[in-house]
Amino acid sequence: MNLKKALSFIVYSSSFIVVFVLASCHPNPLDIDVSKVNVPPVTIGRMERDIFAMPKDSVNEYTRRMQKKYGIFYTDFVTGFLNNGGIMDSTYAAGLRRFISDKDMRDTYDTCEKLYPDVSFLESGLTEAFRHFRFYFPNQSLPNVVTVMSGFDYGIIYYDSTLGISLERYLGRNNMLYTYAQIPRYKVQFMTKDYMLSDAVYGWIESVFKPNEDKNDLLAEIVHEGKIMYAVDAMLPKINDTIKIRYTKKQLEWCKDNEFNMWAYIIREKLLYSTDQATTDKLMKDGPFTSIFNHDLAPSRTGFWIGWQLVRTYMKNNPDVTLPQLMAMKSADKIFKESGYKPSK
Repeated sequence: MNLKKALSFIVYSSSFIVVFVLASCHPNPLDIDVSKVNVPPVTIGRMERDIFAMPKDSVNEYTRRMQKKYGIFYTDFVTGFLNNGGIMDSTYAAGLRRFISDKDMRDTYDTCEKLYPDVSFLESGLTEAFRHFRFYFPNQSLPNVVTVMSGFDYGIIYYDSTLGISLERYLGRNNMLYTYAQIPRYKVQFMTKDYMLSDAVYGWIESVFKPNEDKNDLLAEIVHEGKIMYAVDAMLPKINDTIKIRYTKKQLEWCKDNEFNMWAYIIREKLLYSTDQATTDKLMKDGPFTSIFNHDLAPSRTGFWIGWQLVRTYMKNNPDVTLPQLMAMKSADKIFKESGYKPSK
């Protein structure tokens, strides 16, 4: 299977007591103790280091070592961004030599090494997330994790039970490499270390739980994304919502302030059961804003956010439903109707 087909965080002392009391009145039901859940500590393989350490005159010999170490993930990942016919293709070795010799790619690799000499912060974060996953899904396997470089092609990749994290996608919003690579500013502002853990968990969860809804309308899409985001809530209960959905504080506040208006528009325009892909894309695709609301303060993917709130409401109002049961549910209409979701003005 070709890889390209598989891709698709100071409370002032004077207010501490008030904040503590308010928080204790509304505990997060997903913030559970998983200290006794047994998972192996995550050890992340540095595949990009191994690739850039390859002697240029021994690519084929070292490729066998890489295949033994990283399995089919290496084979399909590398041939994917090299755009050749595979490891056995005559252009493979030459293409890989060009990649690791390219000045821009070498500069990017050096920057990754400088910013991420180790990834222990990510290993501890993923270990905790995996404990939560194993708590809810005791019989499901956990992925191997590697860091990679893909020439800015990919961000998070889940393939062949391996979770790949492209370090060059987290170099900091002011890194000039993003200007040279012509990556849009609305994306660059979130390409920092703060988002790496959440992005990795989201990409993994999204790959594990494929769409299973029984329809293909807008409601099914927003509910599916709501389920994915709720699962991310369960894996990362202490991470701020702005990080999980990749919104600025201002963008998140806009969504909260306009939740009623957005939902009213969707209902008024009879979009909820629409199967028009162009309409769905306006609410679900990434971009600088959501054009359908005719407001440049409306962030992109507002359909994700609405679905997230809908599923959160469903789970709050149906406390007997477990996370595995939620992810297995096929009727978006049932989730909607039993959620009691009705944003207030």
